Amino acid sequence: MKFATNIENKLIEKAKLSGKTIVLPEAYFSERILKAGITCAKAGVCKVVLLTDNDNAFSNFFLEQFKTIKVINFLTDNMADMLASALYMRRKHKGLTEEEAKKLVRDPIYFGTMMVELGLADGLVAGAEVSTSTTFKPALQIIKGVTPTTRISTFFIMAKKEDDKESIYVLSDCGMNINPTAYDIADFAVQSAKSAKEIAEIEPKVALLCYSTKGSGDGDCVDKMKKAYELLKELKLDFDFDGEMQLDAAVSYEVAKTKCPNSKVAGEANVLIFPDLQSGNIGYKLMQRFGGYSAIGPIAQGMAKPINDVSRGASVEEIVLTIAITCLQ
Repeated sequence: MKFATNIENKLIEKAKLSGKTIVLPEAYFSERILKAGITCAKAGVCKVVLLTDNDNAFSNFFLEQFKTIKVINFLTDNMADMLASALYMRRKHKGLTEEEAKKLVRDPIYFGTMMVELGLADGLVAGAEVSTSTTFKPALQIIKGVTPTTRISTFFIMAKKEDDKESIYVLSDCGMNINPTAYDIADFAVQSAKSAKEIAEIEPKVALLCYSTKGSGDGDCVDKMKKAYELLKELKLDFDFDGEMQLDAAVSYEVAKTKCPNSKVAGEANVLIFPDLQSGNIGYKLMQRFGGYSAIGPIAQGMAKPINDVSRGASVEEIVLTIAITCLQ
């Protein structure tokens, strides 16, 4: 299994060393998810749990030859009662009844999420055929954030190789929060710097993006990113950050010399934090479609245990990469 960029190949090799187990709730009705799971099992990326509602669903794939693949019928497996009981205990304070819990775990996303919650799998990947909200709703109800105040966000790794040079950026939030507050933005910056170090293996230089650089404009976006910057300054952080800042000032040395010459980040930012979902989503797609960057993600960050969503347009290769990153989280 060979990918276009070094970072993609490195993620696969690191995942192989992790020894993790990933559950795939859509395996029985998504050909791409099934192919990605089999690919991961064959290549030794991870152990895979394929969920199904039909014991004969995978009969043509001779899965019994793979010791790293486990098939579970989420409707008939004895595990369902135990998962339902655990779900009831976690959600009864919200009014969930035992009968409702039993009904919920007949949904493969809830079944898989409870497997992760109870340590029966290390992570979950879905979204090839279902919406982002369908993938994340059980996780936000059950697994939640690392702390009670953590706001879950997403990041993309954008990678491009030209000749022998490879450029890597981490972008956030491009997939979940529509209009985050300054406090959310500061949280995303900290989360993304951690993801940049631990997953992308780059030393983070974080830019809080806006249409203004250091007071050159005004408006709600400017106020929000300025506030986020001040909040970050109050923390003892081990990475460089700056903002508010326009994209060209963040990534171009020439522009940075004119707009913010004293910044530790300007001209060399590699972690780009967007002020809202629309700009983040458009930004990563511009890099992907016009800039020739590989888009790895969206990957959830800030969650207590890894649950990840793939785009409904994701290729098998992109799903494999998401599975690999889920192992590393």
